Amino acid sequence: MSAPLSWPVVPTGSLDIDLVGDFSCPWTFLGTRRLARALDHLHGVTVRELRWHPFRLHRPEVESTVDWRAHLASRLPKGVSVELAESSLAEAGGELGIRFDFSKLAGLPDTTDAHRLAKLAVAEGLHGPVLDAIFRAYFEQGRDIGDVEVLAAIGAECGLSGGLLAQLRDPKAGYAEVVDDERRLLLLGVNSIPNLLLNRQVLVPGPADEKIYVKALDQALFPVVEGAKKH
Repeated sequence: MSAPLSWPVVPTGSLDIDLVGDFSCPWTFLGTRRLARALDHLHGVTVRELRWHPFRLHRPEVESTVDWRAHLASRLPKGVSVELAESSLAEAGGELGIRFDFSKLAGLPDTTDAHRLAKLAVAEGLHGPVLDAIFRAYFEQGRDIGDVEVLAAIGAECGLSGGLLAQLRDPKAGYAEVVDDERRLLLLGVNSIPNLLLNRQVLVPGPADEKIYVKALDQALFPVVEGAKKH
C-alpha cells in the first residue's frame, strides 16, 4: 500500500513543491500518491516547503448543484464512458492504496471550506496529512466535505488543535486566501488540474505517472548547467 504524502517543513532543504488541485478531482488524489512514491526514490533530500493551491471544480458563485457523473463525463475525452473512467481510476487507485467508491458520490461538493482547512493546517505543520484525509473522506467514505462540521471532524482526526478548528468554523478565516490564490491561477491561464511545480522551475501539467514525477524531481534537483551543455 502506498503511504500518503508527508511534507516536513524545515528551515533548510532543497525541494519546494507547489501543487494545484481540488479535493473533488480523482486525478489530483492519484497525483499526490504518485508523487509520494516518487519522493521515496530520493535519498538525503528534504522537502523544504509544500504550497497547496486551490482550484475549485465547483464554484457556487458560478453554478449551483453539480451531479458527480455529469461532471466526470464533462472532463473525459470523446468516446470514453463514465463507467470506463471510474473502472480505470479504481484500478489505478488500487495500486496506490486508494479505495475509490464512486457509488457513494452524488453531487460535486463546494470545496471552499476544505481548501480553507488545508490552508489553516499549515500553521500546525499538518497540511500533508490533512490533504490526504480530505481526499479519503470524499472518495473512499463518501463524506460531505462541503460541510464544516465534517471537515472539523477530519481535522480533529488528523490531530489539529481545538483553536485551529475554531478558526475553521469562522467562514472568514482563510477565505480570502483561498479565493485570491485561485484568482491568480485563473489569471495565469490555469484551466485544468492537477498541476505540479517543483522548485519553481519544473512544471508537470495534468495527470502523470510515477516515472514522469521521478524524472521531474531529478530535473528540479539537478538542473542542467548551461555551460555544461557545451562540453
